[in-house]
Amino acid sequence: MIIQPMHSLSPSSYSNPWVTRLVTLLLAAIVAASAGYWVLRWPAPSSPLGVNTLAPTAARQVDTRKVAQLLGASRFAATAGDATSTISLASNYKLLGVIAVGQHNGSALISANSKLAKPYRVGEHVSDDLVLLAVNARSVTLAPNLKEPAVVTLELPLTPGMNSTP
Repeated sequence: MIIQPMHSLSPSSYSNPWVTRLVTLLLAAIVAASAGYWVLRWPAPSSPLGVNTLAPTAARQVDTRKVAQLLGASRFAATAGDATSTISLASNYKLLGVIAVGQHNGSALISANSKLAKPYRVGEHVSDDLVLLAVNARSVTLAPNLKEPAVVTLELPLTPGMNSTP
């Protein structure tokens, strides 16, 4: 017979018992690590099922400016109604610091849309639709691109003890 019967192979005849124990411990550690990894990667539910997170249809407002952009209007057309939109656009940004090295060479620390502040150099995009146009001693100007006029001017807030007049 070419193959020996199974009962003739004793466990001690083919391996050391410590090797078996070590391999078993290693496999158990791999299984535990894999289970821990997948438990930590398990997605947490962001909202309970069945809850409608969208606003009711009646409460939604149409942004006429974005609709006008989709229909081909200039992004920052200067009209009388745009004064309020420019003010609301400026309220999305906060100037926290400047390094003015001339008007066209400098950088500014700007917080956009209540996010963490980031440094921007003249010519860099502050957001998708605004570029840092110029840096002055206490203010910066933002425009749609470097060739168009300024749309938003941000000024540094006065620190306690500073006078509003130079």
